[in-house]
Amino acid sequence: MKKFFIAAISLLSFSMYSQSRYELQDKGTERLYLSDTIIQMATNKVITNEPILIVDGVTYTYQDLEKKKLTFSKNQILKITTVDRQKAISLYGDTEGVGVLIIKTVNASY
Repeated sequence: MKKFFIAAISLLSFSMYSQSRYELQDKGTERLYLSDTIIQMATNKVITNEPILIVDGVTYTYQDLEKKKLTFSKNQILKITTVDRQKAISLYGDTEGVGVLIIKTVNASY
């Protein structure tokens, strides 16, 4: 039973830590829109909870988002698209199955 609680607490801590990397510039619960979307996709096994993000052509890995913050808000997102594993590997190299999300915002210049 003790191992179960330790595992559950570890998972929750990891989820909360990774969630903060995908926070948007919004206030309140709106700032968690992207991280909640990622968690939902990860639960459905579409991606993992550490996907590569391509935001208006700029690539962000999970590690990049430790130092950088996303500079857009929920209402600036026009479209979020997942890239299937084979296409992601051909375009972005071996993503180790983490998944790739392409995010187009109103700020996109293409």
